[in-house]
Amino acid sequence: MIKGKSNWNIPNALSSFRIVAAPVLLLLIYIDHQTAFKWLITCSFFTDMIDGWIARRLHQVSKLGSILDSIGDSLTIIVGVVGLAIFNKGLFHQYLSIIFLVVLLHLIQLGLSLWRYRKPSSFHTWSAKVAAMGIGTFILTTLHFGFYPWIFYAAILLLIVDAIEESILVLLIPEWKNDVKGLWWILKKK
Repeated sequence: MIKGKSNWNIPNALSSFRIVAAPVLLLLIYIDHQTAFKWLITCSFFTDMIDGWIARRLHQVSKLGSILDSIGDSLTIIVGVVGLAIFNKGLFHQYLSIIFLVVLLHLIQLGLSLWRYRKPSSFHTWSAKVAAMGIGTFILTTLHFGFYPWIFYAAILLLIVDAIEESILVLLIPEWKNDVKGLWWILKKK
């Protein structure tokens, strides 16, 4: 892993933006300002799409950046889902059991990681990246254009695959490690 000369760089600033934006987004939910919420969450998801690419391009990949990115990703997705739940109450009641299953799988993965490593995993697998794109697409599409069931089910499927893969990785990898491509690459090495 190539480390940047400083902890303060463009990719870390973009990840930090998502962390700082999360409480602002919660405030926007609380004051029922859906328009501001949907545009700020759109900016948050955009920074998620570009921070890793910029880090690799500028050779500013770091362990700190990986941790900030993971925190920023989690907060953005959680706040995005909370915003959808508040602004589209009927939608979440209709799909509550499916949403509960996905949340449970991710909590199991988090629990396994805390048990094994004493901290959340930060694998950044390909399935996690694709799942984040899927849930981001679902959240943004629903906020800007309305609900499309096929986007919802695609995002759910991607999130389930990600949770299962990361749970297996926690069980296979004995020490905390960031930036693991995925289960296929780990098994291929053995």
